[in-house]
Amino acid sequence: MEAQISRCLVLFLASFISLGASYKTPNFVTHAPTAEVAKQVGDAAEIYRKELAITWLGHELPKWFSPCPIKVKVGNYGAGGATTFSFDGGEVFGWNMEIQGSLERILDSVLPHEVNHTIFACHFRRPLPRWADEGAATIVEHESEKRRQRLLNRQVMGTNKRIPLRNLLSMTEYPSEMQQVLTLYAEGYSLADYLLQTGGKKRYLMFLEDAHKNGWDEAIAKMYKIKNVEALEQRWGSWIMAGSPALNLPAGQQLAAVEPKQPSAVDNKDFVIRSQSPDQVEADFATEMPGQTQLASAEPTEEMQRESRPLPIESRIPFSGRPAEKRHVQESVAFVPDAKRLPRTSLHQDSTSAPQSRPQPAARFAQPKRSQQRPANRYNRGANPARGGIDLGQSAEIDF
Repeated sequence: MEAQISRCLVLFLASFISLGASYKTPNFVTHAPTAEVAKQVGDAAEIYRKELAITWLGHELPKWFSPCPIKVKVGNYGAGGATTFSFDGGEVFGWNMEIQGSLERILDSVLPHEVNHTIFACHFRRPLPRWADEGAATIVEHESEKRRQRLLNRQVMGTNKRIPLRNLLSMTEYPSEMQQVLTLYAEGYSLADYLLQTGGKKRYLMFLEDAHKNGWDEAIAKMYKIKNVEALEQRWGSWIMAGSPALNLPAGQQLAAVEPKQPSAVDNKDFVIRSQSPDQVEADFATEMPGQTQLASAEPTEEMQRESRPLPIESRIPFSGRPAEKRHVQESVAFVPDAKRLPRTSLHQDSTSAPQSRPQPAARFAQPKRSQQRPANRYNRGANPARGGIDLGQSAEIDF
């Protein structure tokens, strides 16, 4: 009898401990293995939400109607995350975020990537094309992640592995081959980087809205003074082959300095994959463009080499518009321990400096008036491997 009681007590304590700790901020409720990790992630999420909103929109976002739950899984896992939410009547709600990996990867890449998706969702109030949302989200990741994307993109240029720009813009499914999936992510990041350097953030947001209403050719001609998709592809391709140089160089400075040849990124299994899908909405909406603001560089002043990287996470998280009662996640991950270094927890934090005290979370804003009752119609995602890819028919947001 005493043995049974002891076993029950042990099981109860184990279950209690597995729940970890929770930490609440104005816009997030973070669930993590320990109170310290929960606070780190929750505070960093608020900082990223504030800084990214100012970076893209020129102003902070109002306080969300309901906080976004963040489920944190820290350990020897492939770095990645998934964020889901619903659109209805110009409202965005039903937030849910799940992130995993080493704490370093979570704080300097995965978390800002996921938070950036929420900023775009609040601004556009509709799902975006895969390349546009993912490209913009990758911009705020650690420099080592962006370096890998640039390397892969240059390696596929001029080969049959490259995805033509017109196809990239219109893709509504993941390619069935992993190599093409990696190429899609790399090209999406590169195109977003090129357009942002060419015209800035305000023009990038206006371009996506105009393309949604009038098509890619008209939007490219109007926003970037380039004839059509093919003309943009030619200019963008030349920039890639030149080494993707900064486009704001001082007069007289040489544009291109091609990076030395490195091992193929396609063959490198230490590649982190994240993705987002486009959807069609029932009606267009008017977008008021705020003034553009200047962004302090999101890249650290000194690039720090990482001795090892996590292998890709291969998983699917179905989207239902609210946290599902049962979430079926298939994943296969491998991990090589990361070198220790101070994680970035702010867009403007230098990677070589000691971590600074975090600013207080953004001030609470008045809650927007809206019905307490959630609508019945929501966007749903279903994965259909039989079709040679992931069916993006009715979907909103998913990341790996």
